[in-house]
Amino acid sequence: MRRIFIIIDKAFLDANVVIYLNVGEEKVIRFFKDLLMKKVKLYTNVLVLDEGIYISKKKYGIKYEDTINFLDSIILTYVNVLNIGPNEYRIAKRYMNILKPSDALHVATMLSNHITTIISEDRDFDKIDSIKRVWVQD
Repeated sequence: MRRIFIIIDKAFLDANVVIYLNVGEEKVIRFFKDLLMKKVKLYTNVLVLDEGIYISKKKYGIKYEDTINFLDSIILTYVNVLNIGPNEYRIAKRYMNILKPSDALHVATMLSNHITTIISEDRDFDKIDSIKRVWVQD
């Protein structure tokens, strides 16, 4: 296994991370544990939690209550949930012609909180010069 070491002090977790953790994807679990061991400050927003609940049920058949228990016991224990308000909406509007609206709100949340790294498999974030996307290495 080849590992690339990247120095990250804080990062935003996208919904795909939450979903893969919820379904038990081993590579993502190892990566998440590595981030915690390296004391990376992790952040997300309530839209990610919503996406995690919905997609876990729709795509993987995980009951809402099981995902909510996972979020409460794991995600909320180690990840700070940032607010989304009118300021984030104003910032997000600049990116809605490039990204899906929810992704534009993730970028706005990041920028409002001086976070420049997102943990995501979604390559659409590569279109935003001020954001660095990191994903699990094989």
